[in-house]
Amino acid sequence: MEKLPKIDEFKTPEGYFEQLPDQILDSLQPKQNLSWMKYAAAVVIFLSAGIWALAPFEQENVELTLDQEVNLYIDSQYWTAEDILSMAENPDELLEQIIEEEYPESELLWEEDQNWF
Repeated sequence: MEKLPKIDEFKTPEGYFEQLPDQILDSLQPKQNLSWMKYAAAVVIFLSAGIWALAPFEQENVELTLDQEVNLYIDSQYWTAEDILSMAENPDELLEQIIEEEYPESELLWEEDQNWF
């Protein structure tokens, strides 16, 4: 402790405490009033969202055949095979048609020829 230099007493500048409240109040006053910009930004965003939401979208009306429409429902997994069979007037006929489309007669005959023994 003997090696530390002695510090002189701290002294405040003259009039420091008299000027301090004024300096604090001056630093707290807003530089600019920007509250109107917040409202303007909100209005711009609101109008942009409204225009986007209400803008008419052009949709193409595509005419589909019944088969295409059914295939679209099947591909989108909206309908299952059970749904389609329940809507059919004759489900057995529909199943036979599907089998004929999937397996042509030449393949069926070839399989029957191989199983003759």
